Amino acid sequence: MAEKTPWEQASAAEGTTESERALTLLAKKTFLSLWSYSNVFTDEGRSNGKGDGKELCDLLVVFGNDVLLFSDKDCEYHYDADVKVAWPRWYKRAIEKSVKQLAGAEKFAKSFPTRIFLDKQCQTPFPVPLPEAEVARYFLIAVTRGAHLAARQFFGGGSSGSVMLNSKLRGKEHYGTPFHIGFPLESGRFVHVLDEMTVDVLLEELDTVPDIVNYLACKEAFISTPGVIVSVPGDEEILARYMATIKDGQHALPDIPGDMTYVGLPEGDWDAYAKSVQRAAKREADKISYLWDSLIEHQSNFIRAGTAITLPEQSTERVAHERIVRAMAQQNRLARRQCGVDLHYVLSKDDPQGVFARIHMSGSPLTRAFVFMAAKRRADMSYDRYREIRAQFLMTYCHAIKGDMPTIQEAIGVSGEPFSDEESSFEFLYVDHSISMSSKEKKMWRDAADELGILRPKTQLKLYTDTAQEFPMPFYSGPESHSGAMSRAERRRMKRAARKMEKRRK
Repeated sequence: MAEKTPWEQASAAEGTTESERALTLLAKKTFLSLWSYSNVFTDEGRSNGKGDGKELCDLLVVFGNDVLLFSDKDCEYHYDADVKVAWPRWYKRAIEKSVKQLAGAEKFAKSFPTRIFLDKQCQTPFPVPLPEAEVARYFLIAVTRGAHLAARQFFGGGSSGSVMLNSKLRGKEHYGTPFHIGFPLESGRFVHVLDEMTVDVLLEELDTVPDIVNYLACKEAFISTPGVIVSVPGDEEILARYMATIKDGQHALPDIPGDMTYVGLPEGDWDAYAKSVQRAAKREADKISYLWDSLIEHQSNFIRAGTAITLPEQSTERVAHERIVRAMAQQNRLARRQCGVDLHYVLSKDDPQGVFARIHMSGSPLTRAFVFMAAKRRADMSYDRYREIRAQFLMTYCHAIKGDMPTIQEAIGVSGEPFSDEESSFEFLYVDHSISMSSKEKKMWRDAADELGILRPKTQLKLYTDTAQEFPMPFYSGPESHSGAMSRAERRRMKRAARKMEKRRK
């Protein structure tokens, strides 16, 4: 068995404490293993190449221009003491210490992005390049465990036990307001403070990088609205309102009118959303999307092992490999659902002509092309020759499509054997079409497509655009509110519509 690379060893790390291990496992499912690493270090404290580095944070996620820093602390809450004593004592050890660590980690990462390592001996550099400070978007997340039961007892009345959000509080003002969180840092830098319940809720509900960073950014902007005090009875409640509110095709939180100075969200939204038929329908429809996640993880294993194969005209650097799978992972859960459907459809085909492809367009205007291709190997053809020809087809599809769809900015290609074949392998390709293609290049690729007999407008060019709805049984909402209630007749009608939509996808 080949010795594991340092990258593979770091990816297998699960954290040093039970709570860190729980966070790491959950994070790898959400962010996928190529972009999330527990217990990373800086070279601070080392002298002349000797000594151990300093831990940067408990979990670091780097995905393009987005950087997520996690601190995880499990601190005992002293139930035998009065809340006026127990709360500030726990707050200082669990929350205050976490947010200061996160602020320091953010400052260091922005200032010294190349001085972060996977090991405390600082021998293995962090494998994914951190973005330049001027374009980076940092999110600070403090996971604080140990006081959840105390919060439930404090609030009573069947409370979920998550801390309340109150944007009025800052710094040491938290000491006298038990189980309420605003801005723990005196500087006003926003930190997402989660507990053992809300971290699970958040990372399970929003389990792709695009989905979660969009939510975190929206939440920060909402709670940080200048001149407005925002009060929310728990992090899960603001998540429920976000999930059930769609504006211009995107999840959102309510707009706050300019003359308002106080905004409060009600309690109970999460319970209604979690039990809703809309969410159940969404989760059922999302099942096929995890085929896309599995494909990303499959290729990530080869990248970490240093055995990933790059198609011709692609760089052999590992950074280029990461860019290809990152383009795949940039799709949110809804987009991955469509990718999973298309990929499964193509691989299920056993085309007698040998090659079958489906091209899916997304964006408004249409800026991204997904090319899914299955190619059957002839019995008299060697496997190496078959892979070579298959790669040629995929390269031609991903380049020649620019001539038929001039608005596209990028093409993402995936090719493999149909399910009916005994062997299984994949090619991945990312083509940047943001730079205009000359007429000469377009003709060259058109001629190549004609030679292969593909992308014929009248017979083989079938383009599919986004049609899926995130909630097959959608919420009906006004501009800033939602209601989960539906009559029986309406529910039956929506189920029929969902079945028809599913048939069209197949």
